[in-house]
This record gives sequence, C-alpha cells and structure tokens, in this order.
Amino acid sequence: MSFTIPSNELITDALGDISQLPDDMKMAVTNRIEKSFKPIPRPRNGDWLAQYEESGQTMKSFQINLSKAVPHGTHNTIYIQPIGSFDHPRAPPVDVINEFARAFFSGCEVELLPTVDFTNNMKKRDRDGQPQYLTGDIHHYLCQTRSKRDSRRELLCVAVTMADIYPEEDWNFVYGQACFVEHVGVYSFARLDPLFYRATAEEIHRTPLTEQHSIIILRRCIKIILHEVGHIFGLYHCIYYLCLMNGFNNETEMDWKPLHLCPVCLHKLYSTLQFDIRHLYATFANLCDTYGLEKECKWYRKRLEYLQ
Repeated sequence: MSFTIPSNELITDALGDISQLPDDMKMAVTNRIEKSFKPIPRPRNGDWLAQYEESGQTMKSFQINLSKAVPHGTHNTIYIQPIGSFDHPRAPPVDVINEFARAFFSGCEVELLPTVDFTNNMKKRDRDGQPQYLTGDIHHYLCQTRSKRDSRRELLCVAVTMADIYPEEDWNFVYGQACFVEHVGVYSFARLDPLFYRATAEEIHRTPLTEQHSIIILRRCIKIILHEVGHIFGLYHCIYYLCLMNGFNNETEMDWKPLHLCPVCLHKLYSTLQFDIRHLYATFANLCDTYGLEKECKWYRKRLEYLQ
C-alpha cells in the first residue's frame, strides 16, 4: 500500500482556522514547528501505514464527528478501571499512569477505580498457556456496571489489564480497543514488557525489573492509554507529523512515536477540553522529570520556551 507524505498545504488545511485561538494556543500550533515536530517518515515494510490506508482527519472532519466524547454539565470524569491482578513484579504502576492521564487531559477529572476481577461472562481463550480475553465482553461489563460508578460525573471509562486481549477470533491480539458510541475501552499492558517475545511467562515473572526496562514499560503504557483515550475523544490516526496519534503495528513503531500531540491533533483536543496549554505542558514536563522520562521532559520544556 502506497502512502503519500502530506504536503505543507495539506497540513495547513488539516490544522484549520486558528484565528480565534488564544495567543498561547496559537503559538503552540504555529511557532517553531520545524524545531519541535518531525515529519512522518516513509513507511517501512510492516509499518502501520504500509498496511493500512489512512486519509487523515482534518479539523473540519473532527468537528462533525458526533460520536466523540465531549465534557458537558457534570460529565467530565475519566474513570480508569483496572481488571485482573496487577500483583506482578514487572507490572507498571497504574497510579502513576493515572497521574499522566490527569495531566494530559487537563480540564477533566481522572479517577483510578479499585481493581476488579474478570467475570465468568468474559469470554477467554488460551494463548501460549495464558488466558486471552475478548475485548467486546469487557466493553459490555463497563457499560453494565456504569450505575456502580458515578454516572452523573462519568464522561468515559477505560479498563486496563495485565492480561492479553483480542477483538475477534481471527485476530492474534490487540493492544487496545474502544467502543466509541458507548465511550468505553480496554487496553492491555501484557505485551509492553521488552521480555514478552523473548521469554516465557514464568521466566518473565522471575526476572528482576531493571531501571531501563521499568522506564520502557512506563513510557509504552502511558502512550497506549493516552493514544486510545484520544480516540474516544474523537481523534483519528494522525498522518501529518510524528505524533502520539500515529497508528502502530508493533513495539518498534510504538517506541519511535512521541509522547506529544502534533499541532493538528493538539488543536482538535483543545477545541474539546479548552485547557491552559502552558499549564498542561509544565505539569506533564514535571511528571516526566519525576519518573525518569528524560527525552519527553526535555521536549515539553523546550516547547514551553517556544511559547514565550
């Protein structure tokens, strides 16, 4: 499948009308762009854009997407629901991931719910000796249990799990899947450990977690949840720059995808959440600094300088 790298004219059209943006946001989507945002590279064999046709989502097409989540009235809370055990020596810290989501989706409340078990109604199959759960049944569970959460506050609810998941019988796996109409989703951290494809489940469990692997796992988990919640907010896969919303087929693609939105996607999310961009960038940079995401901290702080 042939992918054509978008021209500057197409990118400008996708960005849309920015004349009514506050000065800070206008700077965020126009100033020193070439210094902060890398062009999307030509896809290699096996890359997402080599296998799937993506036409790109302009600001205009985003605005007419009626299924996207939009805070309204008291409904501005993102619930994160852990499912299944996280009692694993290499499990990511879900409370830290929650902090990053709260900073990124500034303007929304983000609340981490108590962990629940998988139910007997959730279909599973065996995959290399480990259970793999059907995403649709988890979506159904999140919808069925909405009354147990604060439905007056809920905007969307996403499940996270250490178990592997799949969307259909003929799929091997999926990192995550959302149900856009119901504003729910489920995301698996199972395959984000660098050892996943190199060792058995038992060997992984016995292997001490190094600082290097801890940071890789944390970075990947944050990317997964921000990317997938971004979809529920109506953002399609990005084709304009290297961006958090780029599609990806594997961990290699995931790793070179940045932990920030490009100008086009940032404009879309801002139109929904109306955040203070300086506050968002500063808070996110501080979290990156605290938890060892050095290159991301450097990017956000440099971007803040360009907003002066």
